[in-house]
Amino acid sequence: QADQISCMMTCFQARQLGMLVKALALGCLTSALDSPPQFNDTKCPAYWELQAPHVANEMEITDYDGYFYELGFHDYTQFPLCPFNPRCITSSKRVQTHSDGVRFVNDTWNLNCAGKAYPQELLFNLTSTPGYLRGYVPVTKIPFLPKEVVAKTVFPDTVVDLKKGPNGWLIELQCVEFNHRIAFVGINFYARTKDDETFHEMEAAARARGLGFFMDQGFGLKRVNHSHCPDEPQGSSDSDGSFVV
Repeated sequence: QADQISCMMTCFQARQLGMLVKALALGCLTSALDSPPQFNDTKCPAYWELQAPHVANEMEITDYDGYFYELGFHDYTQFPLCPFNPRCITSSKRVQTHSDGVRFVNDTWNLNCAGKAYPQELLFNLTSTPGYLRGYVPVTKIPFLPKEVVAKTVFPDTVVDLKKGPNGWLIELQCVEFNHRIAFVGINFYARTKDDETFHEMEAAARARGLGFFMDQGFGLKRVNHSHCPDEPQGSSDSDGSFVV
């Protein structure tokens, strides 16, 4: 009888140990799935590493079309290239077709630097992958840059996350490598509305995809001031254009 009891205790302990191991394994897996992707300064992330899982299934061409406010950015071509807190940044996107049949997003983009508007035409060729584009800038109109400084550069552009609908938004990231290191990362928050709640929602979504690694470097994440912007179709915003750390 003592042997039977001992055997039963051993089996019970083994069963409990097995359940504990399974629980720990499940916890580790859940933690890994919940953790943001990890990036580095050496290699640009691939679009499949950046994108939220739902983007590939939900992204449609019509999601690019329309008028967007840039609510925030981490982009050296905007600041500090414009050292006076660039403001009133907008993006009017239209899906069009080149003469060779390639579809592209014609992004009529505008930035106000020291009271002067700097409109810029940005072109992004669509690819067979939803939310992954190939961008280029034929003529640069960004302050203090030569007009053809990046004319031959391709900017791989990934829609990292999106929210659909009239209050929707797009988080885009461009990354370029040079000499075996990341030379440029541009992160842009484009939204159909310009309230603070939308900005914070987008920041949380960006950090959930690991973009905090890039956004927290250098000059950080910049909130765009949209107050007193006469060319914008909606009213004022309370944003003060401060840094977000």
